[in-house]
Amino acid sequence: MHTRSVWSLPAVLLSLTLAGCGGGASQSPSKGEKAGGPPVAIVNGHTLSTQEVKAKLEEQPPVVRGRYTSLEKKKEFLDNLIRFELLVQEARKRGLDQDPEVQATLEKVMVQKLLRTQQEAAAAAPDDAEVRKYYDEHLSEFVRPERVRVSHIFLAAPQGDAGKRAQARAAAVKLLSEVKAQETGAARSAFELAATQQSQDDGSKSAGGDLGFRSREELAQGWGATLADAAFGLKTVSEVGQVVETEKGFHLVKLLGRQLGVEQSFEQAKSRIDSRLLAERRAKGMEDFINGLKTQARIEVKDDALEQLKIEGVEGTPVPPASASARTE
Repeated sequence: MHTRSVWSLPAVLLSLTLAGCGGGASQSPSKGEKAGGPPVAIVNGHTLSTQEVKAKLEEQPPVVRGRYTSLEKKKEFLDNLIRFELLVQEARKRGLDQDPEVQATLEKVMVQKLLRTQQEAAAAAPDDAEVRKYYDEHLSEFVRPERVRVSHIFLAAPQGDAGKRAQARAAAVKLLSEVKAQETGAARSAFELAATQQSQDDGSKSAGGDLGFRSREELAQGWGATLADAAFGLKTVSEVGQVVETEKGFHLVKLLGRQLGVEQSFEQAKSRIDSRLLAERRAKGMEDFINGLKTQARIEVKDDALEQLKIEGVEGTPVPPASASARTE
């Protein structure tokens, strides 16, 4: 004798109910109709066709589908469909198909179906030329060099003035020793304080010497290749390097952050761009579709009624007291 576990019926019925939101057994051809293949069962005059049973099976996860290969298991699944259909028919007899909650759920499902259909119909996939154009116009998103964020303390000493350079070098070495001795990792570090007080780079001293994120090329263009090499040579955040000598003078350099470089070829980025353009196209198509519906519709908004709408818990509306059962828990 075949036995059914106590949980299998609710579980399968729930699965069928969720799947049925997109069109369930109650929508299949009536008795005598040939569409959907030959009937597998007839429930109070309503036909369950082979195609319908097959579709319901295919809606199940692969692990579940694998259980229904034998005739006995197929009968078990069909029995669940029959039970589901009986419940649908009984719900209709009781007028639940006209229940406001059911109608509201149906409206949501219909709108979801409309949106899916409209999205699929309204937006064609971008061609290779469009994808390439996007790649070329947004190249910095897919190809960018490694960048570091550094702070520096700059002591000016132009080349050609040996005495001033020697004096600046000695000051930089002394300042480096003091900064390293006082660095504590506090919110405003000794390095930052020294930069605001002693750096001769007017562009960065007010920011504690922070130069922001720069590529090696950007640092070299602004301060020379030697400073760029020293900045990129720092390995850990908050590390302070040795005194750096450039044509313009002497620098103390501290690493604040690092961004790895990105180098995606067109072929590597193609699928990502394709998906993005398609999503943007679908969103634009949906917005145009809804705006078209608005244009054709007669819409009147009652601001006074909207103003009077109160939402519980906000706008000064008191929250209803908890129930007696809730208060006693």
